[in-house]
Amino acid sequence: VAEPELDALAELVGDCDSVVLLADADGLILDAVGSLEFLRKAERVALQPGVYWSESGRGTNAIGTALVERQPVEVRGREHYLNCNGILSCAAAPIVSPRGELFGVLDVSGDCRAMRSHALGMVRMAIQTIEHRLALDLGADRSLLRFHARADLLGTHREGVLILEGERIVGANRAATRLLGADWERVLESPVGDWLELPHRAHAGERSLMRSRDGFELHAELAERRTVQVPSAPLARITEPDCSRDPAIAPLLEQAVRVLDADIAVLVLGETGVGKEVFARQLHGASRRRGGPFVAVNCAALPESLIESELFGYEDGAFTGARRKGMPGRVREADGGVLFLDEIGDMPLPLQARLLRVLQEREVTPLGGGRPVPVDFALVCATVCDLRAMVAEGRFRSDLYYRIQDFSVELPPLRARPERAAIVSRLLEELGGAGRDLSLSPAALDRLVAYPWPGNLRQLTSVLRTLVALSPAGAVIGPERLPVEMREGEGCVSAEAPAATGDLRSQNRQAIEETLSACNGCVTEAARRLGIHRSTIYRQLARSHH
Repeated sequence: VAEPELDALAELVGDCDSVVLLADADGLILDAVGSLEFLRKAERVALQPGVYWSESGRGTNAIGTALVERQPVEVRGREHYLNCNGILSCAAAPIVSPRGELFGVLDVSGDCRAMRSHALGMVRMAIQTIEHRLALDLGADRSLLRFHARADLLGTHREGVLILEGERIVGANRAATRLLGADWERVLESPVGDWLELPHRAHAGERSLMRSRDGFELHAELAERRTVQVPSAPLARITEPDCSRDPAIAPLLEQAVRVLDADIAVLVLGETGVGKEVFARQLHGASRRRGGPFVAVNCAALPESLIESELFGYEDGAFTGARRKGMPGRVREADGGVLFLDEIGDMPLPLQARLLRVLQEREVTPLGGGRPVPVDFALVCATVCDLRAMVAEGRFRSDLYYRIQDFSVELPPLRARPERAAIVSRLLEELGGAGRDLSLSPAALDRLVAYPWPGNLRQLTSVLRTLVALSPAGAVIGPERLPVEMREGEGCVSAEAPAATGDLRSQNRQAIEETLSACNGCVTEAARRLGIHRSTIYRQLARSHH
């Protein structure tokens, strides 16, 4: 619901070293878009998805303080509690549901020397639109009463929206509570007649005049309850593809299990979206350590300032903002199971040395002192990087490389696999198609087989899940139901795809740049086509411009 406003705000503030952030009701950042240059700076203070910015954890800051105060706030420079956040100027406002519940917060953060003075006003305007859209979405199966003092503002984000069940108000946007002069506590569950004098013959879809309880004249439009069509068959529970059923991957999985059971590290290589984490999870599930935990850490998603504490844990009081009683760290959490380090090529050199020491000594010492703690885990790593080239360039430790590369598994890209038709058909079954008796027409299957799939299995899985969700039970899915780029046969590949050239990181970057070009630079659409998150595209672009 918020994504269009994130993108629109990012366009407005992107030229002044700023980013737009969406956080949930606990202050956990969910998404970040904006200036690539400032996104890199923001990572240094952990201002990025996956990090909590609650007031209890980081002191005064716009995201956390807006949640506590339930009001729009602006925090500039040294007004931040933590000194390291003094480089920021932030404007944030809470997002409230039609039930008056705190849903999250929208924030614009930038360089305190260049931040726009009207950033808070832009955030508040975006919030109005988000909350208006929330009211329409959450009231989709109920009657809606839309009203405003000006007829020309009906249908805009400034109109009041009441969600009705019969005559009872069960939801209202912020604009409605403001127009009625009351808060949610008074409005919710009350009869609509307590607040508005409705015309006796108000027909759905027709605009009419009414009066508020205080005598103000309002223009209104009633939308009657819309029935929600229940699918004729329940959607199957979505699961990840089964590697053991894939003739090309099953032998690799079987070998990797034997290696992992011998306490030898496994290195999984492949392009973005080929299923490296899926392979690692199923490797854990088939190994002798399947009764222990599977702990996944994405080394590329964590800022350098947090990855050490995230991996190795810390003692109480190890640093400012640390949790009371400390944190064990992901390595200790993996004790008895499997530790999966995704994108290990992005791990900083000093951390590589600490990881090597843990692998050699089988014990971990948390930050802030304390006794070493014995750990017992199997290691699986994954990367798109050419680690051998990074070793030659001094960007990856050779001793760690030789410790983790004893057994390497390279997962092939989808475009290079001759059995693409069988993969598409099998995945459609596994993702719920079999349970709903869905099938692909020969023309649709041909289009899916011919598409180059720059996002590999992740992108294919995303497309097939959408087809399963949108298709009625028993349907034969034709090419007209496919995404437009597949219907039109954009970028088709031959039956025997040529071998990919260049290292995996270059291939990923090339796929992203080609898809962005096809989408006229729209990151949201490119991410949808690739089956990846927008933050992955921004991170890849930042690296290519570094």
